[in-house]
Amino acid sequence: MDGHDHGMLGLMRATLRAPIPEHVRADFGFAALIMALFLVQVCTGIMLSLYYQPSPDAVSESVQFIMRDVSQGWLVRGLHHWAAAGLVAMCGLHLVRVFVSARYHHGRSWIWYIGALVLLLVIASTFTGEILGWDNSSYWRVRGLLEGLERLPLIGAGLADIVRGGPEVSATTLSRTYTAHAMFVPWMVWMLLMANLALIVRDMRRSNGGAA
Repeated sequence: MDGHDHGMLGLMRATLRAPIPEHVRADFGFAALIMALFLVQVCTGIMLSLYYQPSPDAVSESVQFIMRDVSQGWLVRGLHHWAAAGLVAMCGLHLVRVFVSARYHHGRSWIWYIGALVLLLVIASTFTGEILGWDNSSYWRVRGLLEGLERLPLIGAGLADIVRGGPEVSATTLSRTYTAHAMFVPWMVWMLLMANLALIVRDMRRSNGGAA
């Protein structure tokens, strides 16, 4: 390895050039597809955030502005929506495949746990994204979520207060939902995807080293 192959770029180059062992090809393929859909979500979400206004009085107008007046705004919003649906589907299929093939055994339980966490976070992202429309349907979804949280023992009431941001569903609730959707959840998903990819690469290197 020469001086040009050190550092992050060298690691990426070595990873891309390494042969993919048979037993991790499906894991690598699913991880790549999920990562691609996630990046579509991030890019389209950033573009939408330039025009979306998380204020009850301005939400409807800002969404209409995106759909009607922003160049290709309808396309970006559509891509954001369908990429979210694709993420849920791909994460669910990945978990089903891992369960059916019993790949959560034999020291590879991390596949199951990381996949389950990513699926839960992606569902949470989709749910919060639907709430951002802030219409009657969104209001009742928030109320249903809060009632479900309040039923949880010990921590339920506290979590509901955090989500609600006060005694009643209000503009603060919308602001906190937007923050969770645009910042907290994506960063959590990103860290888990990076951890999953790093573990897959570790398995690849071990297999290639053993075969060498």
